[in-house]
Amino acid sequence: MTYEDVRLEIAEGVARIVVNRPARRNAMRDRTADELLAALRAAEGDDAVRVVLMTGEGAAFGAGYDLSTLDPGSVPDLARVLDEHFNPLVRAMRASRLPIVAAVNGACAGASVGLALAADIVIAGRSAFFYEPFVGIALVPDAGNTLFLSRFAGRIRASAAMMLGERIGGEEAERWGLVWRVVADGALMAEAQALCVRLAERDPDALAATKRLIARAAEPDLNPMLDLERDLQGEAGRSPAMRAAIDAFFAARAGSGS
Repeated sequence: MTYEDVRLEIAEGVARIVVNRPARRNAMRDRTADELLAALRAAEGDDAVRVVLMTGEGAAFGAGYDLSTLDPGSVPDLARVLDEHFNPLVRAMRASRLPIVAAVNGACAGASVGLALAADIVIAGRSAFFYEPFVGIALVPDAGNTLFLSRFAGRIRASAAMMLGERIGGEEAERWGLVWRVVADGALMAEAQALCVRLAERDPDALAATKRLIARAAEPDLNPMLDLERDLQGEAGRSPAMRAAIDAFFAARAGSGS
């Protein structure tokens, strides 16, 4: 695949996969998810690769799904978007033989939160934050958000985060169990790279088997939850409230000239 939205760099056993849409704060369109999956498959197919590092270019890990890619005059088929683009990526990340490290720089919102939490180890810069905007535009959390956030942070915290849409700062995310470690912004990539080097030095078969055991213990219900998110998101995408929210989004965007 020719990459437009993603950059793949392989060196010293580490495959660095970078969402490269900084002008859109690394918001993801369907193609972005497809390229991320293709990059992951390329890393898995390279015997020299021992670990994957996923991050975003510039000042954001990712702003979630790029609403500007929707047709303002039509009803979006969000169930299809999830089924064909984002859910296969989440499933592949959790099933991959490779340990995946997410380096969260800056904003991490919506579907991008699901991708970060689908990694095996999450490290974040001190100014990073996690944000669940779905309910605010009459949608439901997807890309594994409902499972991961509820499982890691607990039902009460997850409910508040997803229903109220309040930002979760990096240090708060660490306290909640969403992040393994928070570091200074300027040290994030060096710390993430050092972590990847440590993983790359370990036995790959033992790492793959350990990841498989953890996935079985922590998220045996991942596939049915992704399917349920898909179905309910499909319903939400057809609602008048969501249509009004999208119309308001495009009106505000036109007003700002962006």
